[in-house]
Amino acid sequence: MKRTLDSETLRSFLALEISDEARDWIEERSREMKRELEGSVRWVKREALHITLHFFGKVPVKAVGKVGDLLYPLAEGFSPFLMRVKGIGAFPNLKNPRVLWVGIEDMTGGQTLRDFHAALLATLKDAGFPVDKRPFTPHVTIGRVKRFMRFDWGLFRNLPVCPPFIVRELTFFQSQLTPKGSIYQPLNHFSFGGEQHDRTN
Repeated sequence: MKRTLDSETLRSFLALEISDEARDWIEERSREMKRELEGSVRWVKREALHITLHFFGKVPVKAVGKVGDLLYPLAEGFSPFLMRVKGIGAFPNLKNPRVLWVGIEDMTGGQTLRDFHAALLATLKDAGFPVDKRPFTPHVTIGRVKRFMRFDWGLFRNLPVCPPFIVRELTFFQSQLTPKGSIYQPLNHFSFGGEQHDRTN
């Protein structure tokens, strides 16, 4: 990595960043939902919105370089992804929401985001890193429910269309826990190779 880290371990994850237009779209949906939910949700800040692909937890600093060695060639083997945010959902389900999210529609031809995610987990697993075995649902977390709520999801079935955007790189983030919430700091970027697209964001 390019940055010197002081601690012996760091809390980290891999993610894709989204466009400013997608952040605008999410913020508008969040404002609409806030009027209905009346303080029952802790909303994710604009700058923290992203698509998580893998959460490492605490990683030894000495292993950070190893992660880079794995991800540079992997990312080069995939073209940039064309996608857009679309729809609202919740984990574990809409009847008992704990995490609110906006879905991701993959508009890429050929190799898809799911293909890359599968290759990413296989690479990390082969290198000895624990990986999540749950099915992959591409999404952007927008809020975490603080207490039980009743909500009419039908209000958000017909949403305006968000412009698509291109994701050109995978980002390795450090997550720092603070009394005011998590702070995400990008430590490295891994560019997707292959044919380049015209920018739409």
